Amino acid sequence: MTRTPGALRLLLLAPLLLMAPTLAASPAQAVGLALPVQCEVGEETVLAWDDVAYDLRGTCGVVRVTADGATVTMPSATRLVVEGAGNAITAKPLADLEVLGGGTTVTTPSVQHLTVSGTGSSIEVAGLVEHADLAGTSSALSADTINVLRLRGYDTVSARKAFRTRITGSDNVLRLTRSDRLVLTGDRNAVTVARGRTTLRDRGEDNVLDLRPRRRR
Repeated sequence: MTRTPGALRLLLLAPLLLMAPTLAASPAQAVGLALPVQCEVGEETVLAWDDVAYDLRGTCGVVRVTADGATVTMPSATRLVVEGAGNAITAKPLADLEVLGGGTTVTTPSVQHLTVSGTGSSIEVAGLVEHADLAGTSSALSADTINVLRLRGYDTVSARKAFRTRITGSDNVLRLTRSDRLVLTGDRNAVTVARGRTTLRDRGEDNVLDLRPRRRR
């Protein structure tokens, strides 16, 4: 049987027409809907679609966000790595949080190990940060308590209490209610401790310190 050119074209287009509903349901186009993602124990969960809302469930090991402009709601995780930019993440307690991308906001009850190297990110911790290392630019950390804090970049930190703080970067802003020990080797940092006694070692230049009362060593 000989087919006409029009019929042949229709036959070739048929598979594409069948695929059209699937393409239309792409997560990136599902405006206002959160994409459910099931974490699997022992596997890395990668969130790669830009401008998508993700809802993670299950037991999360390593979660890696490579997308830009994503909104993520997730349970606790062994490790959360944010490589993309402009993301907003709300998480349960995290063992390890690493923020590499810029303009990211992370909200969590607690973090054991926090590393920030991106630009203009904001980390909000309602409770305890065991160890924080900030090496970014114009990023901000807000927490209730920080056990060990190191500032190596140009950032802003506010907390009710920081037990041990070392500032090796310059032009940081640190606002604490209480601080046990403070060591500065960087320059032009502004540090305020509202109450209690602080053991201070300042080897930098042009640092502005408001510690009441204070002890030098």
